[in-house]
Amino acid sequence: MNKLILCEGETDAILLSYFLGKVAGWKFCRKPPANVAIKPDAFEESANWYEKGEDRLLICAVGGKDNVGSFFEKKIQRPVVDAGAFSRIALVLDRDESEIQSIESHASSVCKPVINTMRNNEWVQNVYIDAYGTEQMIEGLLVVIPTEHEGALETLMLDSIAEDPYNSVIVDKAGAFVEDMKKVASKYLGSRRNAIKAHLGVTWAVQYPEKVFKLINEQILSVKWEESEVLHKCFAQLEKI
Repeated sequence: MNKLILCEGETDAILLSYFLGKVAGWKFCRKPPANVAIKPDAFEESANWYEKGEDRLLICAVGGKDNVGSFFEKKIQRPVVDAGAFSRIALVLDRDESEIQSIESHASSVCKPVINTMRNNEWVQNVYIDAYGTEQMIEGLLVVIPTEHEGALETLMLDSIAEDPYNSVIVDKAGAFVEDMKKVASKYLGSRRNAIKAHLGVTWAVQYPEKVFKLINEQILSVKWEESEVLHKCFAQLEKI
């Protein structure tokens, strides 16, 4: 069976592919399943297939939360309705400053008419009408990151890094540094999202100074995320995909 994960950006996709590869055995697959041709057509999009036994998993970065609906409509809806391309679809979204209920409502609206109900950390059975007028079943999952408090993927990664007492001090000091820098660098750190990214960047610069000028995927792959209780808790339902 084919499964699908839609996430906001390339960083999310890299972390998810690494984590699910380590904890659930998904391996990169160069050849997609027959008759499922889903390709990125923008710089900030990506689409990569993974395999485990006879199952296939597609992880797509859609280029931001506001692009989920259009990406689904243009690239996913038709293969599902015409050919039942996927049996499970998961949506991974940053919490930012929103309430979980608000994100659930948003997630339940962007994948219509295939999926009409999504709930955080719960697989939900949905019914859609295929191209032949027949009812079909599909499961939908929403994963809000982080669940416990406001933030984004970078917040979740910082929480994971801070599980280690030694690294926790680095995370705290890096956060204090960024807060202080806001006073003189509001041009760059004016938004909450940019400040969080800077917090993670400073933390990594201290932990891995030799990799500061490496690509982001190399930095992500430097961390044993599979050992993180924070990530296991957040991605518990994704591990079952």
